[in-house]
Amino acid sequence: MRRIVIGDSLGMITEIRRETPVFPSVPQGRGLLGLAVLFLVLALFSVWMSGQYYRIGYGVSVALEEKQLLQKEQALLKTEILTLRSPARIEAIARGQLGMVEPKTERIIRVK
Repeated sequence: MRRIVIGDSLGMITEIRRETPVFPSVPQGRGLLGLAVLFLVLALFSVWMSGQYYRIGYGVSVALEEKQLLQKEQALLKTEILTLRSPARIEAIARGQLGMVEPKTERIIRVK
């Protein structure tokens, strides 16, 4: 409220005027509509978040299954490496396929 004084000290007139509000009041229908829109947005966001939750969970389970398969394959490959590096197998290939024999003592040359 604003007070306005008009006149001199003998005959004063005081007028009180009401100021317009800084924030105009929202009609009742618009407030409810805004609240309904806000509720709808929150509901849609909640549905979207739950969809993301299930999608990410499915992706994690697929990744864990793939990890287990790769670990099994890695274990098989390590076993195969150990089998291929075994001295008995290398000697059998050297003698059978490559025709290698034990060196004779007269063919050994010592390097100093």
